[in-house]
This record gives sequence, C-alpha cells and structure tokens, in this order.
Amino acid sequence: MVVPDLGSLLVSLSEVFPLFVNLIFLGIALLGIWFGTSGLYALYGVAAGEHKFSNRPVTIDTAFGKLALAGAMIVAPVLLWKFANSFVLGGDITYSMFNYGGSQRGSTCDQIRAAITYFFMCLGALAWLVAGLKLYKATSGQHDGAGSAFLYLVGGTLAFFINDVAQLVGNTIKMDVSLSNVCMMIGG
Repeated sequence: MVVPDLGSLLVSLSEVFPLFVNLIFLGIALLGIWFGTSGLYALYGVAAGEHKFSNRPVTIDTAFGKLALAGAMIVAPVLLWKFANSFVLGGDITYSMFNYGGSQRGSTCDQIRAAITYFFMCLGALAWLVAGLKLYKATSGQHDGAGSAFLYLVGGTLAFFINDVAQLVGNTIKMDVSLSNVCMMIGG
C-alpha cells in the first residue's frame, strides 16, 4: 500500500475543494428557491387572509423577509464573484480563483496554496449556509440564535476571502502573513 505524502494529498485536494464550494453554493441556491416559494406562499396567505394551515398568522414583513432572504441566497455566488475584486483594493487572488471549478495549473507550491485557499472558501460557504438557515428561522418566528447569523455571515466572509484578509492584515501590521509563505516553508 502506497501512502501519499502531504504535498501530493494537498495537490489532489486543490481539484476537489472547488467542487465542494460549487456544491455548497448550489445547495444555498436551492434553499433560496425553497425559501422564495415559502415567502410567496406566505404573501398569498397575507393577501387572501387564509390561516388554516398555521396557528400563527403570517405578517407582510415576514413574507417580504423570506423573499429578500431567498433572493440573496439565489444570487450569492454571482454577487461574491463581483465583490471579490473589490473586497480589499486589489483582491485579485480570490477573484481569479473563484472560477466555478477547475484549479490553476502551476507548481506544487501554488497548488498547495490553492488547496488551502479553497478549504477556507468551503468553510466560508458553509458559514453562509448556516447563516441563511438561521435567518430563515428568524423570519419564521423562531428567534433562537438569530443574532448569531450575523457572526456566521462575517466569519464566512472573512474565511472566503482569506487571501485578501491576509493581505489587509499584512499591510496593516507591515508583515507578510499571506499564504505565499507556504512556498517558503516547503522550499518551493
């Protein structure tokens, strides 16, 4: 049995993690469609005055909250791709990596750096999924933990744009804290 080294494992993960990011965004979009349908049904219930399937009548702000959340979840990947180039002035690293599958070919060091970046992008996308679920619960009247949705959104944004955040921190403290240091560590 051949045991792969950490470098080759990370290089192979640079091919897998972009697919996970896309799969998570697909799940977010599908949930957005579901939430939009729920919002339209709630809006219908408000307009028709029907409350036969609920013991708590739906308000118009709840219906529009569900519709706004659904719209944000459906278009989230496109907005993030457009936003990636302006998150930090010159945030071209995330912008070029956010390419809906397929990683750049380069040296082993570059592919390891890409795998680490895509891992953080997966974490960020998962955090947004959790935030969307928490916000949906808040629009449904369950206010347990709705405040933590904001923390998931901020944490997900910081994790997704890890290269740009590292560049921003590095520029602030005048020290290189970017993922390009991975190449210096492994000697690539």
